[in-house]
Amino acid sequence: MKVFGFDPAAHSAEYERQGWVHIREGVTPEFHEYMLRYVEDELRAHMLEGHAIKGKKEQSLFEFPENVDYPGELFDVVAGVCGLNGATMTLSERHIQAYEANAAPEPTAHKDRFPSQVSVGLSVTIPEDSRLVLYPYEYREMNPFNKAAALNRSLQPDERPETVLKGAREVELADRDRDVVMFPGSTTWHLRRRSAGAVNLYFKFNDFGCDPLGEDPNTETVRASTLAALGGSRDQVDALVPVLGRRMDVVSRVHTRNGWEERLEAQVYGDEPFGLTPLQFEALRAVDGRRSLRALLEGVVDGADPERARSELLRLAELGALELVSADEATSPIGRGSAARGAG
Repeated sequence: MKVFGFDPAAHSAEYERQGWVHIREGVTPEFHEYMLRYVEDELRAHMLEGHAIKGKKEQSLFEFPENVDYPGELFDVVAGVCGLNGATMTLSERHIQAYEANAAPEPTAHKDRFPSQVSVGLSVTIPEDSRLVLYPYEYREMNPFNKAAALNRSLQPDERPETVLKGAREVELADRDRDVVMFPGSTTWHLRRRSAGAVNLYFKFNDFGCDPLGEDPNTETVRASTLAALGGSRDQVDALVPVLGRRMDVVSRVHTRNGWEERLEAQVYGDEPFGLTPLQFEALRAVDGRRSLRALLEGVVDGADPERARSELLRLAELGALELVSADEATSPIGRGSAARGAG
């Protein structure tokens, strides 16, 4: 079964020119039928706890049928349209979004989380008067957070979308069932106007190995491979290439009530924070997806005890802040290293 029924090359120039594309009936009839059945039969069973937004929408993790080339077809099509690096593609979200009957007709715009270099919406069931609204021309700063809501919380009142977008140019798309829309979700304010009863399937992609929710099918494989590699010989481990963990989230400086003493903490998305040494922080900042663990150590040890420094870096791999891959895998569909983090 094919998901998409169009040639990516036919839409790549349009995406490059205007920064988004709306493809009429881009979903095959067969896959649309599967989505309809999925929504009817399995939406509640796969509901994502904590992701429902009261009065707005509910979200469910989407599972593909076995007869779909997943994720190969998705990666090939999105890379072909949007110009991403197909070898390092990562699927960071695959969610059904079902808007409730009492959803606000004019909601506040939002930007998708940081890993949403390209957001791809498949229209499942769209009411006649519902519209997808994009703001692709202004206020295109990236959402640096792994939660969409975290961006709005960080903004000052005069920076919030309800203020800055009042005079901004908008693109209103009258998408219909089976349509496909692609746009840079982490940098584009967007909303669904008159969304009550609308159902979409959204995929979020990047080509810099970021998957905080762990929804890419290769993320567990990479984590298991790293943990297994840590049991190898010293020479084998030191020859591996550190890349940022796919679920690595943030590093924080915490100031305690004890005289505002400063502590460093790191957090893998969804896990508890853990203490971080200055050397570990420097190593995280120095990771480029090209240098081996041995070379990275040489660059950050700076007078520290080499054995302790090595132990500190291996702890980052144990906790998921780093992954260890072979030199070939660092730029392959399995390794998907962090070197392209700034792309898009």
